Amino acid sequence: MLLIATDEAGYGPKLGPLIITGTAWELQGHPNRDSLEEMYLPLRVSQMCGEVSVVVDDSKAVFKPSSGLANLHAVMSASLHWCQRSEDSLVSLLPWLVGSDLDAITTTPWLALQDLDQPWLEPQVTQDCLKHWQSTGLRLVGFASRVITAKTFNESCSHGANKADLLSETTLNLVKSLSQRYRGTSDTVDVYCDRHGGRRYYAGVLQHVFPDQLAQVVSESKQESAYRLLAGDHQMSVRFTVKGDTFTPVALASMQAKYLRERFMQGLNQYFATRYQGDLTPTAGYPVDADRFLATIQPVVQREKIPTESLVRSR
Repeated sequence: MLLIATDEAGYGPKLGPLIITGTAWELQGHPNRDSLEEMYLPLRVSQMCGEVSVVVDDSKAVFKPSSGLANLHAVMSASLHWCQRSEDSLVSLLPWLVGSDLDAITTTPWLALQDLDQPWLEPQVTQDCLKHWQSTGLRLVGFASRVITAKTFNESCSHGANKADLLSETTLNLVKSLSQRYRGTSDTVDVYCDRHGGRRYYAGVLQHVFPDQLAQVVSESKQESAYRLLAGDHQMSVRFTVKGDTFTPVALASMQAKYLRERFMQGLNQYFATRYQGDLTPTAGYPVDADRFLATIQPVVQREKIPTESLVRSR
């Protein structure tokens, strides 16, 4: 069975990209949810990666701005070693990780990471942690992200998509891509997603993204919206669950998405700090503080002739 789990980071802010990440896992048989929880339990037990203690959990519980990115960086490093990737830093990883969004990133100068790049932890540093994570036979086969820049976000919204539709459609297209890449001979794909805000109904967007498969509603409750997609002998189940990031594969996607979001925000803050005459307090991009930041950097925006629609999300 192939299991795919997704989550996002940066849905609410006005500045910086929206990141959506999916993790892909190869599992033996078709374990039920209770069995899956037990299998993933080792990832929720604190382990040491060198001098860093790591645990896989919802990024909002793990990451604190005051403590920096060491924990998320260690988890990313271990994840890459688990997938047997050889890239030595985030910049070298981006072509594999973000795929179709690479051009949008490289043509957005305030998202440049070259001056902020740092090497991943060495394999020997993460090997004890990975040994513990793999103790129940789990196999992380890959992961991928979408990086939706402000320009891409605004273009999508100007063509009629609302914010919720953009999140759901982009997430499901990422699921589709991961399924095509890693499905192999598996006839079953189970997909777990954190629910997209207050959205409860997904049958329409599922049928749009998977037009060759029949989308069936299993349940659409306050807690979870569940669907089944059928195509011949192949079956995909898709769940959107309230607090879905309590499920470990979703939590790992949450941490990876948060890591990318924070790194790109470092790039944004550095870009404007080096061009601003004076001290510039960094921003996390959320609306009130984004307005403060934008008012402060207006001389830079005007001097650099930066289009508002390329920098600031319209909604």
